[in-house]
Amino acid sequence: MTGEQVVATDLSAADAAEQVPRRPEPRLLRAWASVELAIACAAVVAIFLSVLWQVISRYVPALNWPEVGEIANYSLIILTFVMVGYLIGNNGHITIQVIDYVAKGRARTVVKAVSAACTAVICALLVWEAIALIQAYPNRRTAALEIPIWILYAFPLVGFLSGAVRAIVRIFQAGHPDPVFDAAEVR
Repeated sequence: MTGEQVVATDLSAADAAEQVPRRPEPRLLRAWASVELAIACAAVVAIFLSVLWQVISRYVPALNWPEVGEIANYSLIILTFVMVGYLIGNNGHITIQVIDYVAKGRARTVVKAVSAACTAVICALLVWEAIALIQAYPNRRTAALEIPIWILYAFPLVGFLSGAVRAIVRIFQAGHPDPVFDAAEVR
């Protein structure tokens, strides 16, 4: 017997089920994930550059630009909300895995499906709230950059909509093993 055969015979039935590869996401969701990552990367770069600008402007007062602080703040908000769907879809969100260790088989599938359904409902309600905020403040603008507030509310809308869609996909993939989240993955 080869080493791989020995390892395969040592696995229990539950462990063998975990070794089954997960079906890849639909092409549209993978493309959307790339867009989310690109926006998140741009936000991280904007945060880094604007904070660096603020540090330099403390020592060179001629470079003081009040709007740069607003860029850093709103970039952090954009980063936070745009990554919601990506993290839900790639098992990168915060979870309590105690139940995953206790529940096995069908019970584990039910727990994962109910959890994904709760996540989908919460994300859908937050999409509803983002729409209400966009409608409530159509003419309001930020203080320094004069960015329309509705644009900033669009990021939570898109992020939570993405999260709801990905949570619904996770409901139907509850019987399959979860992907291991790897922040350094290459697509």
